[in-house]
Amino acid sequence: MAFDLRRADQTRTVHLLRDGTVMAAVTASARPVPGCTVQRLGQMRYRPRASRQFTARWFGDEVSVQRLSLAPVIVFDREDPQQDQYLRRRARRQLAPPRCYIPGSAFVQAVREGLGWGMVPDLQAGPPDDDDPLVEFDHRGVIDIPLYWQQWQRPSVALERVRTAVCAYAASALR
Repeated sequence: MAFDLRRADQTRTVHLLRDGTVMAAVTASARPVPGCTVQRLGQMRYRPRASRQFTARWFGDEVSVQRLSLAPVIVFDREDPQQDQYLRRRARRQLAPPRCYIPGSAFVQAVREGLGWGMVPDLQAGPPDDDDPLVEFDHRGVIDIPLYWQQWQRPSVALERVRTAVCAYAASALR
């Protein structure tokens, strides 16, 4: 079986299903795209995280709106809404801190290295460890994103195998 994987934010993957670019997708939408089935996978938890040194330098003892407006933020890509969602909820207004766009696995590494803070999924952060420089700096900033598997209703053994594998992994990894 050959794959052509596409990467997009879970809020935008329904567009890939609608226009026929993909046959299946992980999406944030519980509402099925016409011609698709939908199955709940669970929810992915994001937390505001930064390195210990970054947290001490930019936030000290208090994570304030003023400090959040100045502290550099790492954003996965221009379609990644989690950082702005956290900032709006925390500040009750739009903030525009300095931004670095770092896609792929380098996103978490950039946060870990202290280039900025970011909304890091629990799945990518790993378990808390005293040797790991990555810390959650605002326990009130948790964002849970519900995830769903949507796929075309077209019968396909290959597609069914992919669905089974994705759902099995989600059952063990998501909340």
